[in-house]
Amino acid sequence: MAGSAMTFTYDDGVCGAGLRTRYRTITVIWTSDSATGGVAGTTRKICGRVVKAITFDTAGGASPTNGYAIAITESVSGANILTSCQSTLASVASATTVQTYFLIKDSTGTPVAQAMGPIVQDKLTITVSGAGNSKNGTLILTVEQ
Repeated sequence: MAGSAMTFTYDDGVCGAGLRTRYRTITVIWTSDSATGGVAGTTRKICGRVVKAITFDTAGGASPTNGYAIAITESVSGANILTSCQSTLASVASATTVQTYFLIKDSTGTPVAQAMGPIVQDKLTITVSGAGNSKNGTLILTVEQ
């Protein structure tokens, strides 16, 4: 995509004194395409449960269109990992910081528990759409290992 960009930064959960936490974060900073308003990129292999996302406008950039969408799919299968979750990133509010917790639903559509975020063991493709032309945003995913 012309003029689009997506960068990934990984925090592997190392705290002070060499201690490790069971949580890792992936920070995705993106700029949407100047013509299509979308952008996509692929992470390194991620193993664990995706439990939370934080979305916000990137400082100093043009805010995305309110209600833009973020899809997170597994590279091998192409399956959207949020399909079975109570909350998705199908309509993201801009100009505000939003925390979304992913709760897996049971067969009746009732959320099971926060601890039941979708399990991944693959590279993830992050696709932003409907953000507007040349807009900027940030997504932080928290993964429990």
